Amino acid sequence: MSSEPAAIAPPPRSSKTIVIAVIVVIVAFVSGAAAGVLLEHLRIGRRGPGHMPRFVPRMMVRHLDRTLDFTPEQRAKVEEIVMRHHQRIEALNESVRPRVRQELEAVNREIEALLTPEQRRKFEKMRLRLGHREGRSRRESTR
Repeated sequence: MSSEPAAIAPPPRSSKTIVIAVIVVIVAFVSGAAAGVLLEHLRIGRRGPGHMPRFVPRMMVRHLDRTLDFTPEQRAKVEEIVMRHHQRIEALNESVRPRVRQELEAVNREIEALLTPEQRRKFEKMRLRLGHREGRSRRESTR
């Protein structure tokens, strides 16, 4: 008998497993990108009626294509999926935005109730907002 352990061969990869893994990666990437964009919108506010720049979904598809080397058919289908979900994400953003604004105002009111008059004057310049004040840069609005 040999003292070496027998080599165990890895189980063969099925195409179904690979497809599921690719789908999971795509969903995770798209979800992460969408969450990042939503958080960025909440942090700096809306830049105008376009909300999320139109190039973001195409950028995501380009990144996936470079990483996964899509066939032309896969690229077209993935682009359609990303664009369809992009529209849904925008609709969600529009429906959630007023409620987020209300919550931020409630937070501001509760904080103001704890402050001295001098602290309130300073706090007015740094209140929590969805966007920054017109005419002020992002850097100025966070000071």
